[in-house]
Amino acid sequence: MDKMLSKLFNKRMGIVVLAAVMLLILSACSGTPQGGEVGEPADQPDTQQVENKGDESPDTDMNPDQPGEEPTPEDILKGYSYSKVNLPIKDFELEDLQGNTVRLSDLKGKIVFLNFWATWCPPCRNEMPHMQAFYEKYQDDMVVLAVNPNKLENQGFDDSEKAEERAREYVEEEGFTFPVLLDRDDSVWDMYRQRGIPANYMIDREGTIRYLKPGAFLTLKEMEAFAAALELNP
Repeated sequence: MDKMLSKLFNKRMGIVVLAAVMLLILSACSGTPQGGEVGEPADQPDTQQVENKGDESPDTDMNPDQPGEEPTPEDILKGYSYSKVNLPIKDFELEDLQGNTVRLSDLKGKIVFLNFWATWCPPCRNEMPHMQAFYEKYQDDMVVLAVNPNKLENQGFDDSEKAEERAREYVEEEGFTFPVLLDRDDSVWDMYRQRGIPANYMIDREGTIRYLKPGAFLTLKEMEAFAAALELNP
């Protein structure tokens, strides 16, 4: 009787070990998701993410089947990752690092790239040279606004002076000249909040948010593509 119980126990243990091994194999095959945005999860804003257009690899041949026809915004943005929004801006007023007041609604008539970032965020840091290149090339007609929220910069702590100090030090060290806005009470981040940073909103000349890109711009060409698509929106 003891031998039978021992055999039965050993058989069950063998099944348990086999199941554990299979789970480990499946886990190794599935892997860990790569990439994604940086930052603490947060509630989605009122803006609606309507459509995702794929990966980050641009398709340079916009409309090969219909030569001579003007491309659509979708043609231009083919291959880039983004969501359609098509909602009016939520207006705000913030100071930049120079003490100038910037009101979003005052920029109607220009294309606006509204960016949310923090100094500790590697993708934010990686995209900023592209933002600077875009700003230098198109600043007479288009606007780049980089908003640095207080608690986001401090990763949860409320210290607007420390946030400003960190943002100022980083911007001056890197030599960026596009407007950097200080969201001292996080009121603007609360309106435009995403699950991570960087978060980029693209606003057309009529003051409508057309696109949201959750994540970093990888090249100057990508920013130019979104600008071209904004020009074609009705």
